[in-house]
Amino acid sequence: MPVLRRALDGILARYDAILTPATTGEAPAGLTSTGSPLFCTIWTLTGVPAVTLPLLYGPHGLPLGVQLVGRKHDDARLLRTARWLAEPSPSR
Repeated sequence: MPVLRRALDGILARYDAILTPATTGEAPAGLTSTGSPLFCTIWTLTGVPAVTLPLLYGPHGLPLGVQLVGRKHDDARLLRTARWLAEPSPSR
């Protein structure tokens, strides 16, 4: 894992965040599950901050999440980037 962490540090040092899928598809209906953690597990294992935003909607009208991943110990930068992405703006 140390090799992966070092490689990830190098990538994330150049960007405010990287954008990834949050899960394999649309959110499940109901409150019994939040969906598969498949795409979040790597960020947990490497200790980097990640935030999921429900920016899109699937065929059943349920959210499709996108995930922003930031550099370790730089949570504030990641949250600022997430706020920028989530806020509607006429310039984007």
